[in-house]
Amino acid sequence: LLVLLWKVEVEMCFGLTLTQLQIPRHVLVNSDVSLECIFDMEGAALYAVKWYKDGNEFYRFTPANRPQTQSFLLPGVSVNLQMSGRNVLLLSNVSLDSSGLYCCEVSAEAPTFLTVSATEDMHVIAPPKTEPTITGARPWYQIGDKVSINCSSGLSKPATTLAWFLNGQLVDRVMLQRYEPVTVGRHRMERSVLGLGFTVQPGHFRGGSMKLKCLATLP
Repeated sequence: LLVLLWKVEVEMCFGLTLTQLQIPRHVLVNSDVSLECIFDMEGAALYAVKWYKDGNEFYRFTPANRPQTQSFLLPGVSVNLQMSGRNVLLLSNVSLDSSGLYCCEVSAEAPTFLTVSATEDMHVIAPPKTEPTITGARPWYQIGDKVSINCSSGLSKPATTLAWFLNGQLVDRVMLQRYEPVTVGRHRMERSVLGLGFTVQPGHFRGGSMKLKCLATLP
């Protein structure tokens, strides 16, 4: 009687994949922002999820610890710990200091100690608090008069894009005088200025009036 014995060995393979990092590229100042870090442990045990801004750790989720969530002081970063966890991080009331490079780092427990990470930029936008102002305009013009006026935006980050309209139509570029934005303060807020110059012609009037408008938009 011949007996054959077979020995079968099963080796467990563990991996770790960061499948998705969701960080909004542009957010409004003073808003709450949700960041998401989605990963697949592929059988491995999670050790920690760490978040960094510009290379500085500000949040950590460690399932083995009590409490599981922990935040660290960092200018521009205010973490809502009650609304943050393993995959989701909520930033409260973001400021201009919140702009930067955000990194999610996921690490596994022994025996693999695998670590994966991904990074994305986030930019905080501060729109102007006031409407554009027009300077240098006269209350009335006659045919042959020279128009030389400026439009200035309120402070914003980034700089607004200004546009001039004549009787509801975008003016020709040859009528524009462009200036570099003026930078103000620690956060380098910007004020845009755009000049308009032309000689008044009969065709510039509609029903006896000439309407000039300046529009400011964020890029």
